Amino acid sequence: MTIKNNLVIIFLILLIISIFTYIFYFVEYRKQTGDEIMKTYIKNYKNFENSIIYNFESGTGGLGDYIKFFMMTLTYCMNNNIRFYYKINNTNIEKYIKPIYDEMNITEEQISALKHYKISVPRDWYMEFGEETVKKSYYNYNVKLDKVFYFDESVKQNVNNILPLIPNNYISIHLRMGDNFLDDPSEYLDDDSRKFSEKKLHAFIKKNSDKKIILLCDNTEKKKQIKKMYDNVIITSSDIGHTGLANQITSKQVLDAVTEFYILTNSNLIYAPSNSGFSIVASKFKNAKFIRGFEWNEYRI
Repeated sequence: MTIKNNLVIIFLILLIISIFTYIFYFVEYRKQTGDEIMKTYIKNYKNFENSIIYNFESGTGGLGDYIKFFMMTLTYCMNNNIRFYYKINNTNIEKYIKPIYDEMNITEEQISALKHYKISVPRDWYMEFGEETVKKSYYNYNVKLDKVFYFDESVKQNVNNILPLIPNNYISIHLRMGDNFLDDPSEYLDDDSRKFSEKKLHAFIKKNSDKKIILLCDNTEKKKQIKKMYDNVIITSSDIGHTGLANQITSKQVLDAVTEFYILTNSNLIYAPSNSGFSIVASKFKNAKFIRGFEWNEYRI
């Protein structure tokens, strides 16, 4: 056998080994849980040269937007070996839902010490609404939200204030009627009425008459009306407001909204008669089953 043939054989052996090594690594990486993926990223966090700073300011979106665009930016950073930072802006939301890893937080003063970074804001991620949004999104839901965020103790303590007799096991309905139906509509909000099927909503409740159902809704009269019809439906006494408003919402309204979100995250199942990032994002905290009771083309009236 010639030297040339030997070199070819050696090359082929090395190639095969490389291929199998890559496949093994890829398979093992895919086996990682969300917790392990997150820990791997944090372990290598300080080795990344470039940084992206997620800047979410008051008035640029509600609670669902805050988390959704946080995760889209973070996932992009994780996929591209970029250091992710969240800029502390002292918003009305961030004191109740916080990143688990404190090294991700950065202040205005600390940013000046960075060399290679860019700022990312929610509008950088806006896409045409529809089913394609999920497919185009960098956030692939591999990492559960409870591996990234934690709720402040004040949120957990507030549960008893708005829902004293919360059951151990329950399913939830989150009916978002739209900003036009808030108890105290604001002139600073866009015209917003969400379409939903009353028939589908009541059919779902009747089908689950053997379960405790917590109904969350952005209109007090509507949830009281539904509550009167069904013995197994439980409602909160929260003060309703839109967390996207910077100066037109009280501290109690913010806390109550985050508390309702926390209640949703602990549901065994979430049913959404209308579209809302609030309930969609809540279902991703612990991968609760999410049932969509609307079609994308029925988003608004």
